[in-house]
Amino acid sequence: MDGPDPRWAQLAAILVARIDAGWYKPGLPIPSLVQLVQEFGLARGTVRKAVEYLAEHGRLRVVQGKGAYVQPR
Repeated sequence: MDGPDPRWAQLAAILVARIDAGWYKPGLPIPSLVQLVQEFGLARGTVRKAVEYLAEHGRLRVVQGKGAYVQPR
């Protein structure tokens, strides 16, 4: 997580790369916020911002209380 971009943007790019590589399949959830916080060592708000950004741009669908799901392309 080095570089000039904000950490949330770097995480968003990593999640998109994983979606594109097939790590996370369309219609299925990505790891929870807690799991992503633990994996990347980021603050919960940073992870939430990355997920919200991807939802705003159509890559994820957030279902309150259930998680974030990969949107089919």
